[in-house]
Amino acid sequence: MTLICLEGASGIGKTTTCRSIAELYNAYVIPEVNFLFQRPDLEPKNWYLERQVERWQIAQEKQKSYDVVLLDGDIFQPVWYNWIYQGEFPQTLPFLKEFYVNQMKRKHIGFPDVYIHLSTSETELRKRKENDTTRRRSNFEKHLSLIEPQKQYFQYMNTVSPNAVHFVDAVSIEENEKNIFDILSHLNLEKQHNDSVTLFENVMDWLMNSDPKAY
Repeated sequence: MTLICLEGASGIGKTTTCRSIAELYNAYVIPEVNFLFQRPDLEPKNWYLERQVERWQIAQEKQKSYDVVLLDGDIFQPVWYNWIYQGEFPQTLPFLKEFYVNQMKRKHIGFPDVYIHLSTSETELRKRKENDTTRRRSNFEKHLSLIEPQKQYFQYMNTVSPNAVHFVDAVSIEENEKNIFDILSHLNLEKQHNDSVTLFENVMDWLMNSDPKAY
C-alpha cells in the first residue's frame, strides 16, 4: 500500500487530481484539515496540529483497504507555512519541531512514501482560479508568495532523502495522473526515508537557518 501527498500552489489542481485518481484507481483521498474537520469557535493552540496527526492516522487505517491513499495537502504544512509567514501564528519553529518529533517518536505521524509537488506559471494559476467557481480562495494573492520558498523546502528535502519528492509540471489533470502513475510504477518503498525523525530534524535545522524571503 502506498501513501502519496500532493502539494503545490493554491489553484494548481491538487484536489481535482486526487479525486480523479480516486475515480480511476483503488484510492482514498484525505482532504485538507479545513475541509475534513469543523473548526471550533475557540480554537485550542494545538488544534490544527493535532488534526494533521489525525489525518496521518486516518491514512494508516485506510491503507489496509486501499492500494493508494492520497493526502490532499501536506501533514507537515504548519512547518513550512509558519516558516514562510513568520510571526503570523502562535507556534514558533522550535515549538513545531518539538511537537512533530514527539509525535514521530510515538509513531503517531510520519512522512508519506512520496510527495508529488505540482507547479505551473503564475499566469496559468490566475487563469485556473478565475475558471474555478467552486472555491473562493480568499488567500490566493497571499499564497502566491509561498510558491518559491515552498519549492526550495521540498528541493532541500530531496537532497537529504533522494526521490522523497517528485516535481511535476501540472499541464492538465490527465497529465498529472499519467505522471503520478509513472512515478508509482518506479517507486522503491524500501529506500524511502527510513528514519523520519532524522529527516525531519535535518529539514527543520535547514528551515531555522534559512530566510524564505531569499527565494
